[in-house]
Parts: sequence; C-alpha cells; structure tokens
Amino acid sequence: MKIHSILKHFSSTAARNLAVCGLLAGTLTASDVYADPGLRSVFDGPAASTSGSTSKSLVHGDQTFRVVNASGYQTGAGSNPISTVGHMPESAAAGAVVQTSCHSCGTSCGGACGSSYGGGYGDYSAMNLSGEYGGCGIACKPYWYIRGEAVYMELNSSDRATFSRNFALDEFDFEFAPRITVGSVPDCVHGWEATYVGPLEWDMAASLTSPTGGINTLLVPGDPIVAADLSTFNDSVFQFQAYQAEYWSIEANKTLVGWEVAKILFGARYIDYDELYNYSSQDAGGNRGLLISDVENSLFGLQVGLDLLYPVSCHGSVDFRGRAGGYLNFAESDTRLFNAGTTVIANIDEDTELAGVFEVGAGYSYALGEMLTLRAGFEVWYVAGLATASDQISPVVNTNFGRSTQMDDDIFITGLTASAQFKF
Repeated sequence: MKIHSILKHFSSTAARNLAVCGLLAGTLTASDVYADPGLRSVFDGPAASTSGSTSKSLVHGDQTFRVVNASGYQTGAGSNPISTVGHMPESAAAGAVVQTSCHSCGTSCGGACGSSYGGGYGDYSAMNLSGEYGGCGIACKPYWYIRGEAVYMELNSSDRATFSRNFALDEFDFEFAPRITVGSVPDCVHGWEATYVGPLEWDMAASLTSPTGGINTLLVPGDPIVAADLSTFNDSVFQFQAYQAEYWSIEANKTLVGWEVAKILFGARYIDYDELYNYSSQDAGGNRGLLISDVENSLFGLQVGLDLLYPVSCHGSVDFRGRAGGYLNFAESDTRLFNAGTTVIANIDEDTELAGVFEVGAGYSYALGEMLTLRAGFEVWYVAGLATASDQISPVVNTNFGRSTQMDDDIFITGLTASAQFKF
C-alpha cells in the first residue's frame, strides 16, 4: 500500500512539475527568441550576487520566486531539514518517511482533512532522530490500541424445536456481550491484534399446565420404540420446553495497516457454539418424561479480514468490516429420552466436519482526539456446518436419535455494536 501511494503521489507531482517546467521553458524561449518586451518583463534583469554569480526571479501573482541553477541547490547530504512542500517528503540521512493521520485539520491540512500533501487522512510526513516531524497531520509513531465493544446480538436459527401440540417456543431475544480487542503496530504498517467476544447466551422457554390433562406431544413412536415409551408425553397435565444457545470466540491475527484507512488481517480463530434443548412432561399419575438434546461445536480454523475506513468529515468516518474463514468443526451430541423412570434412548456421538464463518458490518466512528475514538455499527455473522440440538431429533422417535451427529445446519447472528478505542 505504501508503494501504491508513493507512485500515485509521484506521478501527480511529476505531471505538475513537467507542466511548470514546460511553461517556464516556453516563456524563456519566447523571451529570448522574439524579444517580446511583454514577455521579458516577467523576468528581472541579471542581478549580481555577493559571490559574483547571477540569478533571475520569476513573478507569479504577488509572489516572487528566485531561479537558481543546480550548483546552487542544497542537497540532502548537506542539510538535515526535510523538504515537504510540493512533493513527497524526502528525509535526510537522519530521517525517515512515515505515515500520518490528518487530525489537526488546520489550513495546512487543506481545511477539514483536505489533501495538502498526499490525500488528507493519509498524508506524508517525516521524522528525524530527535522525534520532530514535518508536513501535515500527526506523525505516525509505533502505537498500541485497546478497543472495548458492547455487541447486542440476536440468534436466528433455521430450526426451532417445538414438539408439543398445544404450545410453542417463541424466538431468541437480543443479548449483550463484550468484545475486547488488543493490538499493536510497531512500525505503522505491520502489527498484530487479539480479540475475544462473548459469551453470548440466548434462551427461550415456555410451559403449559392443565389440571384436567389433555396436553399432547408431536412425538410418535418409530420401530422399535412403542407408544408405552412415550406415555408421559400424552394426556399430560404439565409440559415444559426450553432452548438455550451459547457463543464465544477468541482469535489472534497478523495485521497490515495502510495509511490508517485500510487494514488487512489474517490469523487463527477458535469458535465455541453450544445448544441445549429440554422437553419435559408429567402425567396425571405424577410420572415424568424428559427429552434432552445437547450439542457442542468446537471450531478451529484460519480467517482473513479487511477493515476499510473512509473519512467523511474532520473527525468522522464511515467504515466496513469483513471476515471470512474456513474451519474444522469437532462436534459432539448427547441425546437422551427418559419415560416414567426408564431410559429409552441414550446416545453420544462425535464427528468432524468442515465449517465456514462469514462476518460483515458497517459503522460510523468519531475521533474525540488523537487517543479516543467512539464507534457504532451493525453486523451480520453467518456460521455454516454446525450441529444444532433440534437437528438431532425429529417427531418420529427411534433409537437412532443422536447416534450419528447431524452437522449440516447453519445460523445467523445479527445485531448492533458500540465501542470505544483507546490508542497510545
């Protein structure tokens, strides 16, 4: 990204300098060949300097510029100051070109983060060994950042387990969880960051009581299960259903930062996603029935990401956040059915499957200063290749419940985020 910015800036500077040199050459030619008094008046006559050499000056508007030959130009080897006006800065032997962010927004920045030397938000600057810098904005020094976020997310599962004929479960609500990111950029380009999010915990539950009975189930026996194995779930006086889900993840990434408006990352990530479905019933005789489906998904994989920042005002920016990764999902399912004190089904299985995780988001951030930035946004997470609790069971009850883990389900997680980033 540095090379692209430098070439872009150099090309525009070269074109501008070529046009100026062409105009100057044309003026000199016209003044010497045609001896037009009007054109000659642009230049002053030869002026003797203290060293005996001559020089000319160019008048442009109300400003006068002295023209010197190459022998009179001071090179970087003979001077430590850094030139930044009119072209990309070149450092002397003791300096180095670095990135900078336009936060001062003064007139030298072109007003509200305008482009004075190379594009406003990612202007050029340079720093010498004493820590001084030149040009627009604030010189980029090695820095750390800590970002604390509150994510307010809703789980949208493709299946909702409801196996009672008389009442149903609703939907998951929005839930809060923290997302903490710690990162470092030692040279303003290459860095790393680690992020932890969660746990996000969703749950929904419903129950129905009927002293006279009459509450029935959608579960039906399938060979070799018989109706007596489901006796407590039919003509019952009480039934209860609950569905729970939990999500958390941790990741570590290598980052590449381009002029503080783009960040590419790649690294490793672990995601843990668990679900539990609980369906219980009681008949008029006090006998109880219980169906449990418990699954655990452990996803290990690699991901790539892209963060883009587009300044829209002096302190405000809109941004895009994207993540995509491929994972191995090590899943485990535990399915059990009890009826009137008898264990009807007890199956535990483990399996491995490929999974994919995709995240996209957008937001608006506002810099309160060089160190503190606030942000609010919206995100969508999609996870495919999961084992879910509802996928392990069906209305037809048989001994294959949970015997072979089903891992072809997916989930959407959508919601809002709000964060504060501290940079130091």
